[in-house]
Amino acid sequence: MAMVFNKKGLKRILGHLMSLGKKEVRYLIFLIVALTVLLLGKAFSMMEEDIGEQMVAMDRYDLSLKENSGNAPMDSMVSERERERLLFEIEERIVKYLFQIPDYTYMSSLETYFRYSPGLLDEIPSCTPLEKGDYRLSSAFGYRVHPISGKRKKHMGLDFAAPKDKQVYATASGTVVSIVRSKTGYGTHIIIRHRFGFRTLYGHLTKILVGKEQFVQQHELIGTVGSSGDSTGCHLHYEVSKNGEKIDPIPSLDLKRKIILELIER
Repeated sequence: MAMVFNKKGLKRILGHLMSLGKKEVRYLIFLIVALTVLLLGKAFSMMEEDIGEQMVAMDRYDLSLKENSGNAPMDSMVSERERERLLFEIEERIVKYLFQIPDYTYMSSLETYFRYSPGLLDEIPSCTPLEKGDYRLSSAFGYRVHPISGKRKKHMGLDFAAPKDKQVYATASGTVVSIVRSKTGYGTHIIIRHRFGFRTLYGHLTKILVGKEQFVQQHELIGTVGSSGDSTGCHLHYEVSKNGEKIDPIPSLDLKRKIILELIER
């Protein structure tokens, strides 16, 4: 009966829609679009509020951890218990927070936590994709004059000028989701999916040393620098995206190194 009623109801609605004039149809479409925009706006607003609340909470935890770390030795047992409680509470929140944040600017409140759990940085793009030495940053993230087209265009990653066949490494552990060999665009390139909505792209390679669906560790060798695709010379094009949006990778390049150096100095 429910099925019959639903079919009859649907036919009745379709009949009413067919009988509407052009003006009424345009008005109805306008109402649907306006309602969709309103609902999407509310959803984004609620998401931003949620991220804002999460960030305030993380800032509060960060301050508490810093104060705990500075306690006198005579309070060491109490401090340790308090620290364990704080770390446990952060761990309950951090996965959701890392999935929600849109870029690296929201990570400053997590730096104290990373000192106690540096292993989490293995799963986040947090280091350079090349070995130290004999390369330079030749093009930053943002608008520039394209070297081939000559037009002003947004550059969605970083370019590292480097010698041909210089080794390229994964900047975080993850799964290789795409391997492309092309004579245009990014040329021969690799895309790796990481935790928390991160993806990285390594473009203009000369060799690929991993397979699709292969799981790779942070710092694992994945390919070598080349000049494939639309390129004017040997370099690595490196991109980081978060939840589908390409973001500036610069804050990520020394993130892990900074935390490790702080741990060594303590």
